[in-house]
Amino acid sequence: MQDPLTGNRKPFQKTPQTFVESDRQWLDNLLDEAIGRRTSDIHIDPGKTNATMRLRVDGMLYELDTYEMDVHGQIVSQIKVLSNLDIANVHFPQDGQFEYDFDNRTHYVRVSTFPTIYGEAVVMRILNRGDSFVGLENLGFDEKQLKDITELINRPFGMVLTTGPSGSGKSTLLNAILRRLNKEENNIITIEDPVEFHMENVRQTQINPYHEFGFAEALRAILRQDPDIVMIGEIRDAETAQTAVQATLTGRLFFSTFHTLDVFAIITRFIEMGIPRSVVAHVIGGVVSARLVRKICDKCKVPYEMKSHEMELLKDALPEHIALYHGEGCHECSNTGYFGTTGIFEVVSFDEELRAAIIASSSIDELRPILKKRNVKSLLGSGVDKIVQGITTVGEVIRVTGGDINSKRND
Repeated sequence: MQDPLTGNRKPFQKTPQTFVESDRQWLDNLLDEAIGRRTSDIHIDPGKTNATMRLRVDGMLYELDTYEMDVHGQIVSQIKVLSNLDIANVHFPQDGQFEYDFDNRTHYVRVSTFPTIYGEAVVMRILNRGDSFVGLENLGFDEKQLKDITELINRPFGMVLTTGPSGSGKSTLLNAILRRLNKEENNIITIEDPVEFHMENVRQTQINPYHEFGFAEALRAILRQDPDIVMIGEIRDAETAQTAVQATLTGRLFFSTFHTLDVFAIITRFIEMGIPRSVVAHVIGGVVSARLVRKICDKCKVPYEMKSHEMELLKDALPEHIALYHGEGCHECSNTGYFGTTGIFEVVSFDEELRAAIIASSSIDELRPILKKRNVKSLLGSGVDKIVQGITTVGEVIRVTGGDINSKRND
């Protein structure tokens, strides 16, 4: 089987087994290769005798190269120097950053080092500054979802939360929302960890836990800066949640992310953090659950027939007699069958019926029929739409959502 990263491309220039620490050529080669393959993250993992370099492309990790551990220390030191990190500190995690120009574009590279039993592991996240200009209409929302989220973010106050696992597009979604709201009449302040995309006319703040300047402390401070719109990168603990609720109750429009799977998990977590049910019900304006699915490569797209286990997982969700597709793999997609990603979403606006059910201590099983009655499209339903449109594959939607044989398609 052909290496999905190599395909028919020119092979990556291997890392030399002898290494001159002052030589930047190997790092330039690595970054050029990674950016050329649309990589979001570079992983360098030390082992007992060899270190492995892997690239995350469209959400999936692929091995690129290995090298002997004899040069690992010099390689990590060079990355640290470029990122303004302490090369002598090898026992504690560090975070840094640098900029890299490729193909007439400036890329922001965020660096994280982490000590392991064999040496320091490194992850480099590559952010193309052009990605910060993606509009809401280009993220993958259908027409109704786009209308719903537009109404949500145009309300004068309330809390709008995005939820999903790491790498599900939450930060990209929040960035697109803030760009839509970035107008002269709005004072927008953000608290981030770290600040990934810089926006003109927005006050962006990076937390510094080493100086006791976390999300909760920063949020209390910016409320004295007369904000109209507040965004914090993540609600991580009860203190931040309670401060965020108080900020929203004073009449602000508030945005944040929550590392839960769906709207029901957010409600549960808020209550566990000590927020009364009545406050949870009234302060949250809406929740957007997000996931990313890989798109079928247009250059090698061919008809596809579902496998038996796929039919079992999606038989109640897919319409009958639809044409299915997948990518065979080609030079353009590095032999993966996929090229690029798009979002699938569930957009839930809180209405009086849902608020009343939350206050009445209704269980999660009692809340789900309310959304079904309102015809709220689930993540699975959004993914099925992408299958029907020939944008992604059955396997990809199952990978991201898990499928649900009891879930009917939401039209």
